[in-house]
Amino acid sequence: MTPALLGIVMAGLALWILQPLRRPRRVTPPGGVEDAKWKELVDAKHAVYRSILDLEYDRSVGKVAEEDYGILRHQHEVEALALLREMDAMAAAAEAAGAPPPQGAPQDTLEAEIAAARERRRPTT
Repeated sequence: MTPALLGIVMAGLALWILQPLRRPRRVTPPGGVEDAKWKELVDAKHAVYRSILDLEYDRSVGKVAEEDYGILRHQHEVEALALLREMDAMAAAAEAAGAPPPQGAPQDTLEAEIAAARERRRPTT
């Protein structure tokens, strides 16, 4: 193979490999900004719920003192309620605009969702 032909093949290969880096990145998902914000809120809600469940487990095995448990549990509940209020506001705004509510709009209270998560984690007998 001649050096010129080898250079052209190598350049073409390099362009083909680097092609994904040259494409413009999509900042928002296909559904738009609202869907991205909704997904972010849902992910944050699930993270807080997992934290509450982990905290309860840590208390049950003696890793967390009762006093600390009360403080941490309250902080997690405040955070979860703020997320649920924001999700409710987004769902209400979508409904007021005549659009369907976002996928998986909250319909339960915090305690009901935590109880359901506990049931899922409970071993079956």
